[in-house]
Amino acid sequence: MKTLFSIIFISLLISASLKAQNCEAYIPTKVGQKLMFQTSNKKGKIQSYYSQELLSKKDKDGGTAYEIIQISYDTSKKRKITNQDTLEFLCKDNTFYIDMNTFLNEEQMKAYDESQITIDFKNISYPANLKPGMTLDDGYVKAEINAGIPIVFKTDITNRKAESYETITTLAGNFETIKVSQDVSAKFGFITVKMHTVNWVKKNIGNVKSESYDKNDNLISVTELISIE
Repeated sequence: MKTLFSIIFISLLISASLKAQNCEAYIPTKVGQKLMFQTSNKKGKIQSYYSQELLSKKDKDGGTAYEIIQISYDTSKKRKITNQDTLEFLCKDNTFYIDMNTFLNEEQMKAYDESQITIDFKNISYPANLKPGMTLDDGYVKAEINAGIPIVFKTDITNRKAESYETITTLAGNFETIKVSQDVSAKFGFITVKMHTVNWVKKNIGNVKSESYDKNDNLISVTELISIE
């Protein structure tokens, strides 16, 4: 009888392990790995750079948490740091969740004390079996500033669709990706900006390339992966 219980227990552990491994992360997944990106305007002029580096990977809430440091740089030869932030992503229940706090304007948030800010959000996600034809969950992040006059910052991401498999070539190489499109509405006080974005994503890397378009479908900017260290 003890042998039977042992077999059942081991089988359950193996099953749980396999289930956890089905989650596919769309960020760098090797500790110390650093990805460098550049953003250009519609005319191809480079406007900024940013990097993502995985700091740690650990068990959390029944899943795996990834801590990423994201650093922004200017376009000078020395690439002076203009901003940096630590972000957390989670793989759980065969789903990879993207921290919606990455869509908040950090510079604007720094102008207020944390006690004045209330944040509400629903993270967007990618399923383990991401493939063309899928409709993906919407997400949002909302920050309410209580500093005399109430101010609201909100970003909604809707109409997310996995469209096709595509090979993308950048300065970092050739990548087999999945094209994902979505609508973005960003509200800053009384101002609302609406965009359509297209991302080409690859598991264990994340965005290889992304394009942003205005409400009239005019290209605004292009972001590309340019190196992997």
